[in-house]
Amino acid sequence: MGFLTQFSAHAQFGNMLKKAKKNIAKKAENKISAKNSTSDSNSQTNSEEKTSYTDEEFKQELAKKYPNDKEKQEYYFKKYKEYQQKQTAEKEALLAKENSKGTVVSEIPSPVESSEDDKFKDNQIYVLNRTKFKKIPAYDGGFSDKMKLSGYYHLSQYFVRNPANHFDSDPGDIYEGFSLEYNPESYEVNAYFSADKKRYGVVPEQYRKSANKGNIQFQFGMGDGPEWTNANVLLLEPGVLLIGAEVYHKNDEEGHKWMNNAQPQQFVIAAKNPDLIKKYYKNPEVTSKATFAKFDDLRKDWLGAKLNSVTMPVKGSFDKNSAIKTAAVSGLNTYYGKMNMKNLYQYMTSNKWSTVKHKVTGVPLYQWSVGAVIQENKSGKCMLNQFIVRRDYTGGGNYGNPYFNGINRGSIRAPYGDYVKCDARPNN
Repeated sequence: MGFLTQFSAHAQFGNMLKKAKKNIAKKAENKISAKNSTSDSNSQTNSEEKTSYTDEEFKQELAKKYPNDKEKQEYYFKKYKEYQQKQTAEKEALLAKENSKGTVVSEIPSPVESSEDDKFKDNQIYVLNRTKFKKIPAYDGGFSDKMKLSGYYHLSQYFVRNPANHFDSDPGDIYEGFSLEYNPESYEVNAYFSADKKRYGVVPEQYRKSANKGNIQFQFGMGDGPEWTNANVLLLEPGVLLIGAEVYHKNDEEGHKWMNNAQPQQFVIAAKNPDLIKKYYKNPEVTSKATFAKFDDLRKDWLGAKLNSVTMPVKGSFDKNSAIKTAAVSGLNTYYGKMNMKNLYQYMTSNKWSTVKHKVTGVPLYQWSVGAVIQENKSGKCMLNQFIVRRDYTGGGNYGNPYFNGINRGSIRAPYGDYVKCDARPNN
C-alpha cells in the first residue's frame, strides 16, 4: 500500500471514529446519570443513533470502503472497539469525578471526637480548603512480635497525604489508622497504611538496650504513605504510642522538657484499643508525666551503657610517690569541698615531670605532672577529670614541694570531661 493510499485509509477511519465518538459519549452519559427517565434515555439514544454508528452499521461501512479486503475490515473493527472502550471508560471516570463533589468540611474531624456517623465513609470525597481528600480503608496486616509492639493502631487524628500540587486533579488521601510491624532482632519498624503504602522506622542504637526491656522509642524515616517523616514515636504503655515525642533533657534539676515548648495535645496518640486514646488525648499532664518518665528510663539506660564504655587512663609511676600523692589528695579535697562536691577517687597518671622554661633565657620556671580524678557532683553522678600537680623552680637546679594546681580544662580530650561510673577504676 502506497503512502497516499495508506494516509487516505487512516483519514477515512478517523472520520468514522469521530462519528462513533458522539454515540459513545451519549451512551456513557445515559449510563451514569440517574436523573434521566428510561423513556428520555431511549429517545435520546435513538435520536443519536440516526447520525452515529451501531456495531453492525460500522461493519457495513467498513465493508463498503474495503469490499475486497476482509482482513482490513476485521483490523479496523478491532481498532474501533478498542477506541470505543477507551472513550467510554474515560467518559465514565470524568463524569464520576464531576458528580463526586464531596462534602465540604471546615476541618478534618478527629476519629476520637467524631461519632461513627460523622466519620468519613470509605471512598467518599471530602473537600477541605478547596482540596479534595478521599478516605482510604483501614489496613490490618495481622502482624505480631514477642515485644507485642506490632498490631493495628487507631489514631487520635487523621493522617493525610496531600495532592502532589495545587493543580493536581487526583484527591489526597486520609488515613485513620495503620498496621505496625516490628522486628525486635533488627530493631526495624514498618507502618503499613495500606497493603502497598508503608513507612520505615528504626530504634536508634542508643535506645536498643531499653527496647529489649520493653521501653521502645523509634524514629520513622522516608517511605510511601501519609506525610509523616522523621517523627519520634514513644511507647507510652503497652499498645499506646505517642507520635511526635520531641523531648530533650534540660538539666539534672529540671529534667526533661518538650522541644520548642510544644504541648502534648499537638501530637498524635495511636492505640490498639481506641478507648485508651482518650486517656492521653488532650490530657497534657498525664501525657507529659508518662512521657518524661519513659525518657528518664531511656536516658538512664543510655548513660549506663555510655558509662560502661569509658576506658580509664592507666596509673603512672608517680602514683607511688608519697609527696606528690599527698599534695594531690589534699588539694582536691579542699577544691571540691568549696563546691559541695567530693573527691571520690584520684591517682597520678604521669611517669615524669614536664619542665617549663623561660622563652628568652631558657631558665627553668616550674615542672608539672597530671593525674585523674573521679568527682561526685551534687546530683550524685560522677565525672572523670584531669588535675595538675606542680612544683616551682627555686634555683641551683632545685625545685620546691609539689602542690595541687587545679583541674585541667584546657586541651584535654575524652575520656576526661565525661560521666563515668562512680566505682570506675583503672585496670593497673
